[in-house]
Formats: sequence, structure tokens, C-alpha cells
Amino acid sequence: MKKFAVFGLTVAMGAAALMGMGACGGDGPANVNDPDDGDKTLKIGITLYSPMNYYDENDKLVGFDTEFAELACAKLGYTPKFIEIDWNNKINELKTKKIDLIWNGMTISDELKASIAISDPYMENKQVIVAKKDNLAKFSDIASLSAAASIAAEEGSAGQTVAEENGYESKLQTLSAQSDCLLEVKAGRSEIAILDITMARSMTGDGTDFADLGYLDVGFAGEEYGIGMRKEDIDLLASLNSIIAEYKTDGTFDTLIEKYMV
Repeated sequence: MKKFAVFGLTVAMGAAALMGMGACGGDGPANVNDPDDGDKTLKIGITLYSPMNYYDENDKLVGFDTEFAELACAKLGYTPKFIEIDWNNKINELKTKKIDLIWNGMTISDELKASIAISDPYMENKQVIVAKKDNLAKFSDIASLSAAASIAAEEGSAGQTVAEENGYESKLQTLSAQSDCLLEVKAGRSEIAILDITMARSMTGDGTDFADLGYLDVGFAGEEYGIGMRKEDIDLLASLNSIIAEYKTDGTFDTLIEKYMV
């Protein structure tokens, strides 16, 4: 079974695996506590990756974050409009009001907190390496990544950050999406990729399009997912934090995990 950790739940990541808006001005949303005063749509910036936001066999957008956003927006009296964005440009998209929220497995960091407001964490995450299954044995920890000929990571992602922080910038190839990193490894153009464990567990191994790939936890520090918004959206932040707290205890997150991550 594939398990994920959500705050308030006792679900472990596992050590290593080889497996397959508040009040705001301008044209932004009105106070979420009074949707009749303004636009009832919240524009949510995403990228596509399973199990957070992806299209199913009927071309319907689904996933943990997709349904989480739909449920939360309904509670707030808003309709979500999902917009695919360039992840590396997410802050600019938010500040220019092309989107109202960044809601797509976004790793909380001090750098992001300096630019935007971020909700309380709602899920634990970490970065892992992905490689062809017959190549994973050569890696065991962060230091062993020096043996990799090349490393792929999504531009602007936590994967890029940990690669650079650990001295592997010269080996790094950045791409526009985490799914592109998987394709690079599958094609042999990059030896490994560094990406979210949530995606690695969902997208690699038996029964997936990347059955020849596996993933390994080499010891990168744990992370937390949060929802990003403009700093002036104080009411939205408070409302979403309240919803997150509720969903941690009322079974909503448990249901979403069973549906998308087990």
C-alpha cells in the first residue's frame, strides 16, 4: 500500500523504497466571508502531476489537491478555476493576480514566506531520487549522488533547491515540470531525477507508465506542503487555516488519502 503523511494522521513516509482570500483591493476576490460582495471565482494555479492534480481517463481534473480545493472553495462560497502555470513563475502569477492561490503540492520555505502568505501545513513531503530500477543500487545517500552523471529537477522546485544546496548544481538540468524529469530519466538523458515523494510513489513502478523506474529516499530533509496566496489576503489565510484544521480531524484528509494515495 502507498501511504502518505498528513498532519494529524499517523502515516509514515518510510525510509527508503524501491517502488514502482481575504480582503484585498483591485480586481482580486472579495472577502471570502461575504462572497456576494464580489467575484465568486478563485483562480488556482497548478501544474499537472499525480496524485495532486492530474487528468483521469475521462479527461477530468482530479487529485488530492484538486478535490481538497473544490471542497474548501465550496465551504467558502467560491468556485475554483484551475489554471496551469509555469511553476518557476508562480510568485509573479500570484502577485499580478493571474491566479489567487498556489495550490499544488507547494513546499513551504522561508524564501517563499518572504514573498507570499502561506497556509498552515496540510501534508508532509520530502524529495527522493528516481532512476531506472537497475541503476538505483549505486545510490545510497546524498553523498552518493556525486556518482550520477546528470540530475534532472523541475525549475523552481524543492528538488532543484536540494540539488543546489548539496553541491550538485553543475550536474543539474532544470525542466518545466516534474513529469518532464521522469521522461528524461526514462529516455536516459538524465541518470536521476529529484522530485516529490508524492509524485514518485504515484508515477513509478509496476502498473505505471514508468514501470522501469523506481525511487529511493537518500536522506533529504522532510518538507511540508502549504497553500500560497498574496500577503494582503488575510481573511482568506485565516479561513483556509480553519478548514485545514477541520479536515485534519473530521476524516476529510483520510478520505482523500484513501482515494488518491493508497
